[in-house]
Amino acid sequence: MREEILRHYLQTSVYTYAGAYEQFLRALPDDIPRIGRLVCGQITHPTLLYTEPSAYLEEKYFGKFSAYPKHRFKNEDELYITAAAMIAGILRLDKRGFTEDRDVTKRITVSCRQAAVLFSAILKAKGIPCRCRAGFMDFGDNGEGYTEHWVNEYWSRSEDRWVLVDIDGYYEYEERFGYSQFDLPRRKFLAAPEAWLGIRRGTLDKKLDLLGGGLLTGVCEYLFMDFHALMNNEVFYSYQPPYLREGAERFEGPLLQKLDRLAEWMLEPDESFEKIAEAWENDEDLFILTNNTQNIYEDRFADPQSIG
Repeated sequence: MREEILRHYLQTSVYTYAGAYEQFLRALPDDIPRIGRLVCGQITHPTLLYTEPSAYLEEKYFGKFSAYPKHRFKNEDELYITAAAMIAGILRLDKRGFTEDRDVTKRITVSCRQAAVLFSAILKAKGIPCRCRAGFMDFGDNGEGYTEHWVNEYWSRSEDRWVLVDIDGYYEYEERFGYSQFDLPRRKFLAAPEAWLGIRRGTLDKKLDLLGGGLLTGVCEYLFMDFHALMNNEVFYSYQPPYLREGAERFEGPLLQKLDRLAEWMLEPDESFEKIAEAWENDEDLFILTNNTQNIYEDRFADPQSIG
């Protein structure tokens, strides 16, 4: 692996920058699985608060879900977009730090993108090249269905390879399959460019489980998130290009061809790193994003009658 690429993945973004918490992160254990377990141990995934409580999970990991404070959001993703915000939230709830015995009342409630960002921040603080990836995970391990998900890849210098890691899971979750969630086989994860090109070429043979919207639009959202993550800009999932508001199903020739080309580069991001970086620097169609708040302002100020 070229050193300039590894240096790139040591850099931080507004999302992975630890700021005043950098020394705190450096003092965490160096063992990758232990880091992963610690991150997982500070978090409750929002879905657990919206489903029927599991007696097993309550006893082994979280404590009683019924104890979760009623005044708190059941999904705090928008409160904790950056690693620094997550660390502050974790310490506010329990000043002991990253503990191994937190119950549900002392955990922040965030999803996979946040877990991946926090894990990246820790490894970067420790001098380990790391990047987030957005795509789809085979949670059932049978190849039948892939659910939208964020994971990490970190560079192992001893093994000279990117190691695929899923932080947002239960500690022993993958043991029944014979491998660790901290070193997953590549077949488990379908990266967004693979899904995009599979749809565009009519070769996708996997069922994708999306939260809503059209298939092409949902995959396009993840294509943009994966592109930005490869450029160390791990955007929140509501940050998308303005033209995607109407759905990717309306895209026409030139834009579709541009996205196809980007996806092809992203299939082997290290080999095509310069092409991806050039697109990141120069193509506004790919890096100018909007969010829900900006949408409100744009819609309001587009109509002069609404001002005042």
